[in-house]
Amino acid sequence: MEDRFSNIDEVSRLLEDHSAVRLLRKAHAPMIVAFLWRAFREERRQAYGSQELNTLLSDFLFAANEGAGEGGKPYPRTSRLYLEDWSKEGFLRQYYEAGAAEATFELTPATEQALVWIAELDKREFVGAESRLLQLFNMLQDLTYGSSTDAQDRLEQLLAQRLELDREIMELEEGQISRLDPTRMREQLKLIEETAAKLLADFRQIEENFRQLNTKAREEQINRQHSRGQVLDEIFSAQDAIMETDQGKTFTAFWAFLMDQGRQDRLDQMAAQLFEQPELEAYRNHSVLPRLKILLVEAGERVDRTTTRLIEQLRRFLASRTFLENRRAGQVIEEIEQLALQVKNEPPPQRFFSDIAGKPAVNLVMERRLFQPADELQLASDQPVAGNAVEVLTEGLYNQMYIDPEELKGRIQKMLRGKQQVSLKEVVAHAPVEKGLSEIVAYFGLATQWEPRQKAVINTGQQEKLFYESEGQTYAVELPQILFLK
Repeated sequence: MEDRFSNIDEVSRLLEDHSAVRLLRKAHAPMIVAFLWRAFREERRQAYGSQELNTLLSDFLFAANEGAGEGGKPYPRTSRLYLEDWSKEGFLRQYYEAGAAEATFELTPATEQALVWIAELDKREFVGAESRLLQLFNMLQDLTYGSSTDAQDRLEQLLAQRLELDREIMELEEGQISRLDPTRMREQLKLIEETAAKLLADFRQIEENFRQLNTKAREEQINRQHSRGQVLDEIFSAQDAIMETDQGKTFTAFWAFLMDQGRQDRLDQMAAQLFEQPELEAYRNHSVLPRLKILLVEAGERVDRTTTRLIEQLRRFLASRTFLENRRAGQVIEEIEQLALQVKNEPPPQRFFSDIAGKPAVNLVMERRLFQPADELQLASDQPVAGNAVEVLTEGLYNQMYIDPEELKGRIQKMLRGKQQVSLKEVVAHAPVEKGLSEIVAYFGLATQWEPRQKAVINTGQQEKLFYESEGQTYAVELPQILFLK
């Protein structure tokens, strides 16, 4: 729990340095907040190209200046200058994607916090106190249950849950359906909407945290003068350490949860079913839930692409260090050659003018061993007996099994038609394994090759079983969940 905010200097530093506070202190803060809210929140967009965002801001400024009447233009600067200033002050993040011709703009975590805080100020609708209390109670109950080491206590809680489920099942069998009243339904929908919006906003902070951790690790390596092997070991150890932080573990667990096709389908199904209720149908057009799965996947992919780019930057850093070392070695060799030419005609008069560390290794020709013929084969019997070649099974020489990777790729591409991802279990269910365990290993090899290109995900946090038949018997193989992406 934070207790440093009782310190005046700490609070003063935060209010001076934090970008969210600086945004709200700007003279044109209402214009900035209104435009960013319309462009990113209302449009449900994560990022914009430079030209598109510049056009949107230009139209927004034109409408704002026209509405000001004869009092002059309150926003006289061009849209491009505003975007450049907002990027410099940390309200927007401007960067270039690989191979992109224009810059990309996205909100920074501080700006997300400012927008969330602005939204919290305007509570025109009712406050769902009961839903929040129930959420707090359930979370506290789950934490207490999950952290308890008392077997009897946990058993009593499970029995109480079973009794409650049995009671509800009996009521349903008797035709008694208990349904939430409209107020409770709207109350819980509002709470879900707020949680979903905060979850999407958190992704920018997660991405920024990864970027800061990686930058810190690179700066530490740059400031140290180590050998290339030490730098390599320390940089990749730092990268592993980033993924072992609470932030890294949380994101890895979230990504594994989200990449499960069954959970994605269930999320879409629940969102569609929710707005079929007459009491909530009017909220569909303004809700984030119908597109929540797409927005979460996009946000998660952005974080995943960021970590991939960071690793690539580390690789380039090592390559640049290697290039500099090789160039320096070449310069030293040239200097030695020039010195040798200078003393070619006037060698040093003293007998010993240089020392070599250690004794030189001299390999003389006469030290090599003479040729020795191979030992003669000694047979155990002087009268060898002819063997029977009929007893040798030669079918294995002709029945060689070959697995064509292109055929497996074709099956996967066929299953991906109209889908964003497909699991190996679904591929095997549609096209049963014909060549046993070797075919499954070939699928796993394809996933290993495609994972660095973000065409596959090997989810080690979840296991699944694959079944295949061979010689009339059914075999089961348990391996990490494999997802092939479009």
